[in-house]
Amino acid sequence: MTTQKDNYLIIDTNVIIYAAERNVDLVKAVQSMALPYTPVILDCVRNELQGLSNSVRLASMALELSERFDSLQSIGSGDDCIRNAAIRHSAAVLTNDRTLARSLKDIMIRTYSLRQGRLIG
Repeated sequence: MTTQKDNYLIIDTNVIIYAAERNVDLVKAVQSMALPYTPVILDCVRNELQGLSNSVRLASMALELSERFDSLQSIGSGDDCIRNAAIRHSAAVLTNDRTLARSLKDIMIRTYSLRQGRLIG
C-alpha cells in the first residue's frame, strides 16, 4: 500500500495580509490551481501575524483568515523559517516578497504570487 505525500503550499505573511486587504478568497484561489496543493500556514507566520496584529489593522483580519488553513510546525522566523520549511517538506511557497521568491527559485523551490486576486506561478 502506498501513501500519498502531502504537496504543501506554504503561505507567506504578506499574501495573507494582501488577501485580507483586497478581500480575496484565498481558499478559492488555491483550490483553482492546476496542481493539487495542501495550503499551510507555518507557526512562524502565525506568530508574525500575532505580533503585527497590535499595530497593523489588517494583521488581525489576516490572522483570522490564517485560521482557515492547517498549521505546520516551523523553526525560526521570517524568510529563513519559510526557506527551511520549504526545503524540509519539498513544498512550494506562495509569497509576494520578490526577494524571497528569487532566493527560493535559486534553490529550485517552486514559488507563486498573488496579484489582482489570481495566483501567478
